[in-house]
Amino acid sequence: MMKKLILMLIFIMMLFLQVNIKAESSSLTHSLDRFGNPVITQDAYLPLYQVANYSEERFNNPKDMHIDKNDYLYIADTGNKKIVILDDKNEFVLSFGEDYLMKPTGVFVRDELIFIADYGASDDQGSGRVFIVEFNKELKSATLINEFARPKSPVLEINNFIYRPSKIAVDQNKTMYVVSEGSYNGILMINEKNRFLGFFAPNNVKGTLRDYLVQFFYGNNEKALLKKKIPPSAYNVFLNDSGYVYTITQTNVDENQRGNTLKKVNNGGINFFSKKMYSASDFTSVTSGSVGNIYAVTRSGFIYEYDNEGNLLFIFGGPSDEDRLGLFKTTSAIATNSKDQVYVLDGSGNKYHVFEPTNFTSTVHQALDLYNQGKYVESESTWEEVLRYNALFDLAHKGIGKSYFIRGDYKNALKKFKIAEADEEYSLAFWEIRNIWLQKYAGVFIIAMVFLYVVAVIIKKQKLLLKLANSNLGTNIKGNQYFQELKFMFYYLKSPLDAFYEVKANKRVKVKTGIFYGFIMIMLYVLFLLLTGQLFKPVILERAVFSEEVLKVLVPLITFVFANYLVSSLMEGEGTLKAVFINTIGALMPVVVIMPLLIIISNVLTLNEVFIYQFIFFIMIAWSATLLFFSVKDTHNFSVKQTIYHFLMTILMMIVILIVFIMIYMMMMQVVEFVGNIIKEVIIHA
Repeated sequence: MMKKLILMLIFIMMLFLQVNIKAESSSLTHSLDRFGNPVITQDAYLPLYQVANYSEERFNNPKDMHIDKNDYLYIADTGNKKIVILDDKNEFVLSFGEDYLMKPTGVFVRDELIFIADYGASDDQGSGRVFIVEFNKELKSATLINEFARPKSPVLEINNFIYRPSKIAVDQNKTMYVVSEGSYNGILMINEKNRFLGFFAPNNVKGTLRDYLVQFFYGNNEKALLKKKIPPSAYNVFLNDSGYVYTITQTNVDENQRGNTLKKVNNGGINFFSKKMYSASDFTSVTSGSVGNIYAVTRSGFIYEYDNEGNLLFIFGGPSDEDRLGLFKTTSAIATNSKDQVYVLDGSGNKYHVFEPTNFTSTVHQALDLYNQGKYVESESTWEEVLRYNALFDLAHKGIGKSYFIRGDYKNALKKFKIAEADEEYSLAFWEIRNIWLQKYAGVFIIAMVFLYVVAVIIKKQKLLLKLANSNLGTNIKGNQYFQELKFMFYYLKSPLDAFYEVKANKRVKVKTGIFYGFIMIMLYVLFLLLTGQLFKPVILERAVFSEEVLKVLVPLITFVFANYLVSSLMEGEGTLKAVFINTIGALMPVVVIMPLLIIISNVLTLNEVFIYQFIFFIMIAWSATLLFFSVKDTHNFSVKQTIYHFLMTILMMIVILIVFIMIYMMMMQVVEFVGNIIKEVIIHA
């Protein structure tokens, strides 16, 4: 009888228990590989339970949540027009606001004061309010202190600003950061007396090439009927005691999921997160963790965790149309407590879910905590433990590299920074290695240079090169026509106009010589990809397909030559196809001379000297482009105006040629596929 009674009590408790516990992951966890692509990793967080009701009510379209230092949970229960408070055990404490709140969509707690952003009635543009309520935990009471409408400010009145508070955050000075719907000037900064202080962290808007051209030609002429560019308004805001303000803007990201929709802004409005950080276009809420980590959640339910520098750690969660723990319908807010548990509010699902970090994530957080404090050596063993969970976790390699660097083990630090693709740290380690090498071998290097200079002077005075040239070997080389053609190609660098004329009029160079130098350029490009230093490498070698890389050089070169000749034929140019090809190769001779230098210096420079590399690269491109321009002009005997027009038509012709070849290729592939299918049908029915 006693056993039946106990079983019945357990069954009744399970029916009325509002917390559903589940200790397994309902979604996959992803992190980024070294190429910036998401890959599956160990579970970072496990869903613990979900809560859908409080006291005798259920949540109704909740829009925001906040957790204070005592782990009390505050929820803006928008549909029920109230604020709900739960304690650290998810037990109901009290609710308030039914008699004065219209549409509470934002809530923030600072020093026992609850700040509420009330959107107001949809049909009343002046009903938006910010309410300040004092909460007494001991008495379990909430007392309304202030009710603020739109601040009185000439800036807001002149623009007839419509006050629609949707989200709110408050700093230690009780300055309120209010997100108002449609405020493209930025977040409103309002002090505790409802005085408008200004707009904070406005978003920038990028103009297109068309916008710049229209602006250049029309200026500020209103008759041009230029469409005004309006920057996107902020969607949410959060701040902690670190002094930084975190903002969310729902704008597009690129095809690689890169963008600045999540920002970490200081008091000066400077964003400390990269504009190319891994992001999402539909973030709805952001919060911070206990070790400087940042959480952001998308509308569809994916939770992103970053370190304090904006490097992505994990992505977990996800969408579901069904009622599943750890998956969401439409998320509206995220918060964390002192135990590093993550609370996610599902507005459409009318509940919140709670996640707990796994041992793997707790280890990452321990290492991050030491790393953020500058205790790189102390964090090394913890990072090693992280690598035992996931050997491809780049942040761990970076942390261990920092430890090596502090201990003076620059070579091992360099290896770790290379694995982690940490270019700045790699540059610092390489700087130290280079300094040690210079201190050790600088004297020997200088002596060797002096010795080579003396040898060069002796050779010059003794006229040894002249004697070699007059010897039998020298005579044979000088008499070799192919050698003379190879040597003549460098004449493009010294006297390009004469070289263009000699090739066109006197046919000084054969086609095979041009092909040889074209092959040299392709080989130099391949060496450029393979041997360029870590800090300046143009592609990721592990992902590069060298046949495709070769085609990137070969196809434009061949297409340009044929397009150049075809257009010149229509414009009555004087150059032959042979002259066009050889002079085009000759115009690219700066690549043959400068590319090896770029490869060499890329392996001895750091990021501090990047301007040297960029300047030399610019000289190579500018020199080649100039020679190419005069190559077309002199080969076809065009004027400057005709040459410019010819270049534009050549580019258009190149596009046409490429389109034609692509269409031919697609048609051939369709024919091959059709024939293949017929053969398969014959074989099957034979």
